[in-house]
Amino acid sequence: MNKNPIEKNMNLILHALGKKRRTDAYFTGIELAKQTNLQPDEINAAVDLLADHRLVEVLEASGTAPYHFQFVTITSRGLYELERIDKKAATAKEEEKRLSVPPPIPIGSPYGFTQADWEIVTERKSKRDELRVVFGCQSKSENYDTAQLSSNVQSNFQRAINEFNKETNVTKVTLHFQQLAAGYGEHLFNEIAREIISADIAVFDTSDLNSNVMIEMGVALTWGVRVLPIKKEGCPKPPSDISGQTWTDYRNSAAEFVDPSHDAKILAMIERASKKKGRA
Repeated sequence: MNKNPIEKNMNLILHALGKKRRTDAYFTGIELAKQTNLQPDEINAAVDLLADHRLVEVLEASGTAPYHFQFVTITSRGLYELERIDKKAATAKEEEKRLSVPPPIPIGSPYGFTQADWEIVTERKSKRDELRVVFGCQSKSENYDTAQLSSNVQSNFQRAINEFNKETNVTKVTLHFQQLAAGYGEHLFNEIAREIISADIAVFDTSDLNSNVMIEMGVALTWGVRVLPIKKEGCPKPPSDISGQTWTDYRNSAAEFVDPSHDAKILAMIERASKKKGRA
């Protein structure tokens, strides 16, 4: 016959003894066996340990075999321990219940979004010491070198993060930079939407007024992600519907930004995003 771990047996006996929450209720071994379904040797071992910890008091007498005692009763210390055990179990049950209930899928979720997508978004948003920046642009363009543009934008944010970390007294922020995939079907679009909604800041190149980039920007604006449109100097301004957003011109695939206060504005964006995450 498989036996319970002795700690479990001790808890079973404590609960049996403490049902009435009284220290003057005495139990025989036979009565404990009926209430716990434990074998005599299991009861004896558990009672011995409980007595060693002064959680129970034992009255011994001859002729009580197979039990080592005539009567056992719970002590005040035992009642306190029982309350602690019950409170710990209740807390664990609440936590299990909380974790088993996934966050609700928000109304208006992107087409095809699943519960798993929102769980990933929630987990990423909870990382207070990580700033997520996504970048959307065309895979090929006559206005910029895509790889160089992405690298320059990432470097721009990394410099701003370094400056922010110098100024803050809280745990340092790390940058997670993600260039969004270009060209997509239904499944890949869900992944891109998940990346955008998980982000703290979304940067989009509007130099070519690319339709996919505009759709991605729409996702970011819809879900309240901080948006920064950028474009090559001389290219048309962003569409009127988004021209109210803070946007900036660059030269040489974003190796240089035209606005002399660009770095200060990026730092301010990071500070606002950090406050939104509850860091300040």
